[in-house]
Amino acid sequence: MTLSALSYNDLPLVLARLQTLGELHAPLRGSDGAVRFGPLPPGAQPDLTAQRSLLPPKKYLLAPSETILTYHPATGYQAPPQPETPLILLGLHPCDLAAIAYLDRLFMAADSPDPLYTARRERLILIGASCTPDQYCSCHQMPSPLPATCDLFLYQQADGLLLHVESPKGQLLREALQDLLQSTPAQQPPASTRDHFGSAGVATSHEELDPNLPDWQQLADHCLGCGACSICCPTCSCFEVLEFGGLDGCSAERLRRWDNCLFKSHSEVAGGHSFQKDRAQRFRYRYRHKYRGYGQLRGLPTCVGCGRCRVQCPTGLDLRPLAERLERSTP
Repeated sequence: MTLSALSYNDLPLVLARLQTLGELHAPLRGSDGAVRFGPLPPGAQPDLTAQRSLLPPKKYLLAPSETILTYHPATGYQAPPQPETPLILLGLHPCDLAAIAYLDRLFMAADSPDPLYTARRERLILIGASCTPDQYCSCHQMPSPLPATCDLFLYQQADGLLLHVESPKGQLLREALQDLLQSTPAQQPPASTRDHFGSAGVATSHEELDPNLPDWQQLADHCLGCGACSICCPTCSCFEVLEFGGLDGCSAERLRRWDNCLFKSHSEVAGGHSFQKDRAQRFRYRYRHKYRGYGQLRGLPTCVGCGRCRVQCPTGLDLRPLAERLERSTP
């Protein structure tokens, strides 16, 4: 195996080269101190030491609100056009890479792939980066079976970066950067948080979660119902579909926008009936999705341990103690 070494001094040249190959986005720290993925301005430096971004990179695959279909008598039904320029995402941590691997399984299922998601995913080039867990992370405590797959992975060292090619797209990037890199023979990539992904087993069966467990009500009593945990979660993908008729009486637009399983309206159906009437029920539902999986992916945990929900929760709710107790005790 051969890794490629890159000096931090040469990073600006690498970034400039990448910007000639596609639209380059990376973690940037704003004036408010928050880190967000966004377009990297020429000459700017990404914040590769940032612990986590405010929103996960799922926003590039599932926009918070988007038009998914339009209708007009003259043109019929039309899907929105998608850009074709490659979009390079730089500096994704293993947890976010694993989250994208999960979304791929969900939205690119062989029997019913989502066309908008698929088009965006095929455009993406993913460059991962190693990181160090903090007190909010749990990837090192509860390893995930989801693989942290990418096209190129950067191992951050004290004196520079080690690049490991992961795919044909990554190989093309390496070739484009060849004159800026040095080959470094290695038996295997350095240890990193990436080792916590892709090796844990998938549960084949679970006992149903006890609806009378007092923990659900205890969590609900401290929850404000703001939905911040789902908004910032890299694997939460619930959405609602809305249709709006045009003022001309002929055209129409169909929208998809993020929804939240902790919102009371999420489980309401026609006639005012709700499948999850109280917040304790909704917490049990959310827990099942994060630690037990659901539907065709039942048994596949979707929590990747990024810690965003714990950082953003205004009341400091933490599902880890409950997960440690329930999941460790379940065969």
